[in-house]
Amino acid sequence: MEDIDQSRFALMTALTGAHKLRPDEYPNPAILVAMSDEGLRAYAVELLERLDGAPSGDSFEVELQKELRVILGDTL
Repeated sequence: MEDIDQSRFALMTALTGAHKLRPDEYPNPAILVAMSDEGLRAYAVELLERLDGAPSGDSFEVELQKELRVILGDTL
């Protein structure tokens, strides 16, 4: 996604969903909203790298990983 607003919205949606399912593992939406666009993207990239390095037996994490790859696309 080229438009930062669309990318931010998509990241917020994915990460808010992750927080709802696993509130102890992912930051709450208020923290995400307070992040700058660059900070949110950096967090998502770091999270994706962490998920890439983890065993992929968890279907939730596999889906989150796929979603982040689509959102971040060529910006990695």
